[in-house]
Amino acid sequence: MNKYLYIVIILFISCNQNNVAKSVELTVSLDTNYTTIGTPVSYSIYIKSPKDKIIEFPDWILEDPIEIRSKFFDNSKHFSSWGSNQKPSGEIELVFWDTGSVVLPGYTIAVLNSDSSFSYNMTSDSMIINVISITEQDPSFLQSGGQIMPIKDPVSVKIPLPWRNIILTSIMFSIIIGIFILSKKRVQAKVDYMNRQVYLDGPDIVALDKLEKLLALELVDKDNVKEFYVQLSFILREYTENSLFIRTLEMTTEQIHTHRNLFPYPDNCIDSYLDILSTADMAKYAKHYNNIDKCKSDLSHSRNFVQDTVQFWKPSFSIS
Repeated sequence: MNKYLYIVIILFISCNQNNVAKSVELTVSLDTNYTTIGTPVSYSIYIKSPKDKIIEFPDWILEDPIEIRSKFFDNSKHFSSWGSNQKPSGEIELVFWDTGSVVLPGYTIAVLNSDSSFSYNMTSDSMIINVISITEQDPSFLQSGGQIMPIKDPVSVKIPLPWRNIILTSIMFSIIIGIFILSKKRVQAKVDYMNRQVYLDGPDIVALDKLEKLLALELVDKDNVKEFYVQLSFILREYTENSLFIRTLEMTTEQIHTHRNLFPYPDNCIDSYLDILSTADMAKYAKHYNNIDKCKSDLSHSRNFVQDTVQFWKPSFSIS
């Protein structure tokens, strides 16, 4: 009888040792035993389990002032290795938002059988971590009496200027502005040309008519000699430009004198023309005022100039 009882006891002890050998082991750790408010702390989970067991990681419900920032779990479900070099089966990043000793409750895993049926839960031991303020951690705060130090001025950063890009951009903008100015001038010149007065009568008829109107204004009798010569000069320049197609309205008297060979007039006509223009320039720019007789004489010579030069530009038709 004692012999059989001894055998039963040995078998019981052997079975119990096999069950212990095949049990799940759960270990947790923190990467520090104290932290500051808002600083992340790593909570590592290490598991060793037999091959016939499946491990699941339920959600960890924590209350203030503890916050789960992130979490990672191994999805292999079987954890048979163990040792100092073992990687964590799960890692949870925690943040604490209050100072003092904070009790961190144990983490619970679910152990399932190989057929995924529930076997039991296993919970790790709770842990205590000390949360301190930044003034306790940083000695400079203690040296300043816990007062917040003044904010330092920003450090200037020298950024190298992209001179090549600046020069190329400046050249490009200069070219664009130049093209714009030139095109604007061309458009303006075209508009001015289109807006110029077009006469149905010949240049000689227009000039003689304007000379008569100038005489009727009696500017000389009103001591307005400057205005008289301004209009007289314009009438003569307009006449030669419209009859000979030479831009005398845009030329100075000196330029007309230099290019007098362009005018198909005899010397006496061109000399009279230049003499009237020079007198007009003196009156307009040098404030040299002539007497009334000189003004009327220049008006008469202007009329004669127009009548005498018609034959040099106006074609004549004869009917035989």
